[in-house]
Amino acid sequence: MMQLSKKRVWIILAAALAAAAIAYSNWSTDTLRVHIGKTYDETVADSTFGVPAHTVIYPGNPPHPSSAWISTPVIIHFDDPEHGFTLPVTKFGSIGFDEGKVSNMTTSPMLETLPFDQLVVVLDQLQSQLKNAGWAEWNTETNPWVNTADEASRKTLQAELFDHVMVTVLLIPHKYSLALNVKCYARCDERDPKTAEYLIDVSVGKDYYSE
Repeated sequence: MMQLSKKRVWIILAAALAAAAIAYSNWSTDTLRVHIGKTYDETVADSTFGVPAHTVIYPGNPPHPSSAWISTPVIIHFDDPEHGFTLPVTKFGSIGFDEGKVSNMTTSPMLETLPFDQLVVVLDQLQSQLKNAGWAEWNTETNPWVNTADEASRKTLQAELFDHVMVTVLLIPHKYSLALNVKCYARCDERDPKTAEYLIDVSVGKDYYSE
């Protein structure tokens, strides 16, 4: 009984340390707080990520911000008060500005390509978060949510990703559109589920789909 008790203590301690490490990582990582229509100045003020240092200035009259590029770890908060979401730490992305306001964003909820099983975990968490925030399918037939509900669905998805990108298009009608692109990215030609690496892209802009 004593050995079992000690084992349980070590398991609990290890889990606590792992959780603390994740929390510390998130706490110490820069944040970028952004949504479509937010001004450049508001984005700078609300973010710990050094937006000005990563901004490309268009040499107009007057010069103005054109885009900001992400190449170091950052946590992105899409900070719409009703339809917001938070992406896992990433080091890929760009923010476009038009007339001093955010016009589009392209990024990934990943730091690197992942094997399929790990990709599904990230994908499921992201889709669940978007559903809870009110994002809805634009077209259920052509661009639905990615189905990972059971083993058969996951095997079908993995096979399909060897041939084409899966694109889910979501809307906050008359406000935002979001494209969720799931793709095989590395060692795809081998068509070996054990060695292929996968990537998710997320692109957000205005809703140009609703009438």
